[in-house]
Amino acid sequence: MSESSSQPESGNRAEPDPVAVGSDSQSSLTTNASDAAPVDPLDSCQEARDRYRGQLSSIDAELQQYSATDSKFGTVRVSLFFVMVIGIGFSTTTGHPFWIAVAVVAFLAFLVAVVKNETIRTQMEIRQNEARTLRRLCARLDRDWATLAADPIGQISDVVQLNERQRFLAGDLDLLGDSSLFQLVSMAATTPGQRTLAGWLTEPVDPTVAQDRHHAVAALADQRDARLRFYTLAREVGTSTGDPESFVQWASGPPWLPSRRWLLPWSNLTAVASVLCLITLVAATWMQDRDLSRISFFALIGIAVLNLSIASLMLGPVAQIFSVAIQSRRSVDDYAELFQSAELLPTDAPEGAAANELTARIRRTLLDGHDHGGQSAGLAMRELGSIAKAGSLKHSAATFLIYLPLQAFGLWDVRVLRRLEEWKERYAENTEDWFTSLGELESLLSLAALADEYPRWATPQWSAEGFESKNKSGSADDSIVRCERLGHPLLRDSMRVRNDVSIGPAGTLLLVTGSNMSGKSTMLRSVGLNVSLAMAGGPVCCSAMRLPAIEMATSIRVSDDLSQGVSFYMAELNRLAAVVEHARELHRSAQEEAANGSDQRRESPRRLLFLLDEILQGTNSRERQIAVTRVLGMLVESGAIGAITTHDLELADEPELMRIAHTVHFRETITPNADGDERMTFDYRMRDGVSPTTNALRLLEMVGLGEESS
Repeated sequence: MSESSSQPESGNRAEPDPVAVGSDSQSSLTTNASDAAPVDPLDSCQEARDRYRGQLSSIDAELQQYSATDSKFGTVRVSLFFVMVIGIGFSTTTGHPFWIAVAVVAFLAFLVAVVKNETIRTQMEIRQNEARTLRRLCARLDRDWATLAADPIGQISDVVQLNERQRFLAGDLDLLGDSSLFQLVSMAATTPGQRTLAGWLTEPVDPTVAQDRHHAVAALADQRDARLRFYTLAREVGTSTGDPESFVQWASGPPWLPSRRWLLPWSNLTAVASVLCLITLVAATWMQDRDLSRISFFALIGIAVLNLSIASLMLGPVAQIFSVAIQSRRSVDDYAELFQSAELLPTDAPEGAAANELTARIRRTLLDGHDHGGQSAGLAMRELGSIAKAGSLKHSAATFLIYLPLQAFGLWDVRVLRRLEEWKERYAENTEDWFTSLGELESLLSLAALADEYPRWATPQWSAEGFESKNKSGSADDSIVRCERLGHPLLRDSMRVRNDVSIGPAGTLLLVTGSNMSGKSTMLRSVGLNVSLAMAGGPVCCSAMRLPAIEMATSIRVSDDLSQGVSFYMAELNRLAAVVEHARELHRSAQEEAANGSDQRRESPRRLLFLLDEILQGTNSRERQIAVTRVLGMLVESGAIGAITTHDLELADEPELMRIAHTVHFRETITPNADGDERMTFDYRMRDGVSPTTNALRLLEMVGLGEESS
């Protein structure tokens, strides 16, 4: 066994700072200074980091140019506005054609400047979003957890629901939340993408599903520019009011307009009346009929006041609908492009498979036509874009002057809503499937970034096994989780130390002994995190990994619950009972499938992989040894494989455990420094056998709690 996966074990999240403790300058404790060592080639992501930083520099230069241009347009707009005001003033007082021409030309030039200025600002927003995306990519590589936590798209949405097993697993292995595997992997900005990725990281899957994901991720890893474009667009729509979750809720809800049917004929009536009044006003003015002109003018004013009052008092919900369904034409066009990105997915199948069912389903949902007019998701969104164009007139300074009379004299919002609800009627039944597939695509693209950044990380291989400990060839390897040069993916690349770790075969377990802070708990999490990555479809932080079809159960971070009257020891017992029941459940399922015959059996019946850290600490040493031995015996009898850590060296001498356990250890080294003071260091390397060292009393002395010399 070579190097360990690094960092002292503790209950903290990933990557605490190296420890340095002293007492009266007599002695000190430090971890191994691994962050000063060269980065292992297996962990090198410098090429990706340099690429991201180069792109950021280019974008920053573009933003400076855009900012300068925007400032110039601002000056031009203010100048033209003053010229227009002066022209209107003089034309009103003098009536001279010259000043009328000045006012008209200034007004038209002002509108042109506004349109061009808005184009510049749109490009600035796009580049700023792209820069935020690149900064997130860089922060992931630097394991800059504070920056990732501050990024809005790095937060798990409240709609992500986990069952009890998923919550325990996520909490014990740092799968979700701050400083987690989710934050490392995720470039998902939409709610469906975040929900899907969180599920993939916490749910077990069959090997065929995982292999489909890995095949897609490998193909997407090379699509760098397309992936960056996708991340940027997803960030834009994910942080808007038109988030997919809100959009699906709107699409699946009842229409607003049918219960207010009178609004549409009223809008038509007032539009016709306004046109007639306008024609009458022009004709009366031409004929110099002041009475008719006055009547026509006040009729127009009355229609405008009435319609604007209706809009103000009754159409508030319509504005809310627009903010969700068609917040802006650009957002809808972004959706269309995101859906069309399914073209990036491979059309071939993984080796040895007839088809990639995952990518085929996503492509079918997003790219193929549906029953409603044969439109794909992308084309349907482009159709929605034309409605959004009409609905966004009031959001643009350049078109607001067009929108205002349309709303005042014809209730423009009602007309746009009618078109919107017609679109909804045609496509409502498809929208949820669209965004579910978009979430899967977004998850694959997130994992593809990690695969591209760490090209030397391994693609896991699965054992095709039955529940029995031996396959047809008679090998027991099909019930072993085998990791070569295993590392903890959440640690900085320069701090990571690696281990060769094997857990299994069935009927055995890995017993990890060692002193405090030597790396035992971190090794457990390294295994669990990499198994989660393997099942999600990502690369694993190993040089090679092979595993059977498994589900995971853990007991690492357990706490009491005063509100429920549950002590720490009882909380541990409850967690362990759940782990044992999980193992038995899988065992029964496999036995039932075997009894039903091979034709009805699942391709890869799953067994449990358990990861237990210092369990049953809340009781005396002897009873603890008996209880731990009993629990482990139940797990092994249920066909589970796993690893357990302990400080209790006597536990390794239990006859029952000696029969089933492969024992390894981590150790510390104590050396005097130049001043004669003792320093405790850890190399985080896993070695065979029971730990020959302990350090609890020495640590007590180092923090000033040792016996006082007389």
